[in-house]
Amino acid sequence: MIRILITNQKGGVGKSTISANLSRYFASIRKLRTTLLDFDSQGSSTRWVKEVQKENAPDAIRVEQFQVPKTGGFNRVVIESRRVMRRLEPDTDIVIADLTWNDFLNSELLFEFDLVVLPTAVSDVELITTVEFAKRHQWVFESTRYHPTLVIVPSRVRTDQTSAVHRYSEEFPFSFVLTPPILDSIDARRAFAKQFLVRHRNNRLQASFMSFSRAIDQSIELHHAKNGKRDKATEAQNPLLHSFLKYRVEISKAERNASAEKTVIRAGYPSTLAASARNPLRSREDKPWLRHALKKEEEQQQSVAAVSNSDTSQGQAQDSLQVAGFRKPKPPLALVPKAYAAPGFGSSAGGATTSAASRSNSSSQQDRPGESPGHQTQASEA
Repeated sequence: MIRILITNQKGGVGKSTISANLSRYFASIRKLRTTLLDFDSQGSSTRWVKEVQKENAPDAIRVEQFQVPKTGGFNRVVIESRRVMRRLEPDTDIVIADLTWNDFLNSELLFEFDLVVLPTAVSDVELITTVEFAKRHQWVFESTRYHPTLVIVPSRVRTDQTSAVHRYSEEFPFSFVLTPPILDSIDARRAFAKQFLVRHRNNRLQASFMSFSRAIDQSIELHHAKNGKRDKATEAQNPLLHSFLKYRVEISKAERNASAEKTVIRAGYPSTLAASARNPLRSREDKPWLRHALKKEEEQQQSVAAVSNSDTSQGQAQDSLQVAGFRKPKPPLALVPKAYAAPGFGSSAGGATTSAASRSNSSSQQDRPGESPGHQTQASEA
């Protein structure tokens, strides 16, 4: 049984949206027996699933609500969650858990899952909160025993923020799996308890969530390839930490086991984006309006190339005629416009008289080449 936890300490990042619609993806598209385990007291994901899915459908999602105990210490939550997991395992292929994290919960709870998915918005405030939360539980993802894989999901991302997803991912100082972003849309909010996003009429929203869902599917394969599958022997390796001393020992072991290099695995991205991940949903050529624009640009480039080739061929032909003894035809003379006197500087007649006088002076100076420049100046002054 695969166990996926959707959690974050920050509210309003789309945990319930992801939990409900990811459950629908595995149930209807992957055809897996899916259980939605709702830890949230508000029950938003539970309401979404129950309002939309048909009763007694073959791909129906099983819904279980789990009330987090407020008494009994940190370990009681872990014990109760293990008991629920054992009860669901015989007739469940995958469990999607929706949990809003709080300080009452213990990091030991994360060991009960295979994937820990952290949705986060692409903004400085949301990112700082998510990074601090992940740093607090970093030792879990670097433990020497069987541990979950951390998955970061950019959620409710605007179209103009898609290029900033990779830049923001560099803020995390440890290794994780990065999925394509889930786009923000008013249709996603309107679809609450009315329609699942994997079958939404908004094609861009549907493609966005499907890319994310396939990334989660791929993250499961990466987790199994690295850590293997969970079994009874794995369960025996995850004892409860009954004392604070054991807790600190486990943390110190994880810190020593931590790798110095940070690895960011981008799951769910198309192979065409390996060179340049401009759009995590589709490549540029897959968009109709971009296809049309690229085609027009290509036609313009071809026409410009054809004109330049024709000019080159004409120049070569003219050069060959000149070599054979033929002259190039002279270009026609351009018409020279008449002199124009700007307004405020005298009439046209005065301008003509001045130009005539200057011409006479120049001609008289040319007729007397033997005179010195001083005599020419005195003559002009007289």
